[in-house]
Amino acid sequence: TTFIFLLSSSVSTIAMIRGLVVLALVALAAAQIPLPCQTPPAWEGRAHAFDHGEGQENRFKISYDAVNRRRRILEEIDAFTPGREFFEYLEIEEEHRVYIINQATRHCDVREDQFFRPYEIPSNATFEGAYNIGLSPVAGFEVHEWSDRLPGASLTWIGSFSSHDCVPISEVIFKTNITNSITNHFYDITAGISDPNIFIIPPECRAALKEKEMK
Repeated sequence: TTFIFLLSSSVSTIAMIRGLVVLALVALAAAQIPLPCQTPPAWEGRAHAFDHGEGQENRFKISYDAVNRRRRILEEIDAFTPGREFFEYLEIEEEHRVYIINQATRHCDVREDQFFRPYEIPSNATFEGAYNIGLSPVAGFEVHEWSDRLPGASLTWIGSFSSHDCVPISEVIFKTNITNSITNHFYDITAGISDPNIFIIPPECRAALKEKEMK
């Protein structure tokens, strides 16, 4: 009986130790998963966008102000696409409007926009992993990839951000699936807004808004 008791006690002790080891490993793994970082509140840069559904690519300059929730996108004129129109987009979340200005004619179209999508990591984002860009560890840098992947919900966004300063590197926005999605790559990013006046609504857009409100 004593032998059986000792054996049973030994087995229980081993099981308990294994359980503690498993819990310790789980805690260690959870501790290694980073929390969503905070992207710069204001920055300027350039981007390359590719619409997989339309088969269309675009390059543009961005001025982004997260504090006042406003964004200016200026399409870069491409001499290799003659006849194409290029636009400037001025998005003001406070007004729930987007002003779309033809760069050639300066004609302004005013559209209602109820959704401002910030360039940031959602607080409930899922950490997908980390990888290096460049000749690591000498000249490269680490990138963290996040998504809005949640149980029972469809995946609509995957974004990559530098781990050091939380600058956006790239993102994929799923409109329906991977074949109907948009990929954005960001580069040449600098902190701050060089000219805050770019967010002032131009006269042609104020006139277009007044005309629209009178209808």
